[in-house]
Amino acid sequence: MTAPLDIHRLHAGVAEAGKVLALKGRHDQALAKYREALRLAHGVRAPQIFARHYLHCVLESLERTGAHEQAAVLAGEAASSAAAELGDGTPSDFQRRDRACLLERKGVNELKAGDVTAARESLTAAVALDEALPLSRSLLAWTARGLGVPAGRLSEAQRVHGYWTVRPDTVDRARACESPTSPQTPRIKEPMNG
Repeated sequence: MTAPLDIHRLHAGVAEAGKVLALKGRHDQALAKYREALRLAHGVRAPQIFARHYLHCVLESLERTGAHEQAAVLAGEAASSAAAELGDGTPSDFQRRDRACLLERKGVNELKAGDVTAARESLTAAVALDEALPLSRSLLAWTARGLGVPAGRLSEAQRVHGYWTVRPDTVDRARACESPTSPQTPRIKEPMNG
């Protein structure tokens, strides 16, 4: 019964190593770990929830490094893809919440990039899918009144509303591991015969 858990331990551990790096501010290295975790998860046909979690980690590192336009585009593409996959079907609560969170990340990054109009559109779409997004509601209220959202105020609101996934209280350093194909680990070469 532990075999299914074992096949996911590697990609989850590599992602956890990325989170450890992200907490240290080493986001370029964290992004490489997240990419590797995504590759490994895809290789074992892990449930989509893993890929979605790793995507949120990627989006956070992009945001923390100031790559707001890139983060907004990626979040928007993921939200559109999620809607397209659903087709005409009725979304589950999880699917609705997932898409709303992606749209919220898109909106926050658009706001940080200075595009208030696009941010309001994304945040409005997020709240339409899931009203339980206090950060989106706050940002919509502030911008509706014509108020600017200074970086410090936004940062505090993100912290208060639990926007960040990668936080010291959510990272388990003991689970972090290296991929067997990472550059730090030499690949095992088989001897050539003949």
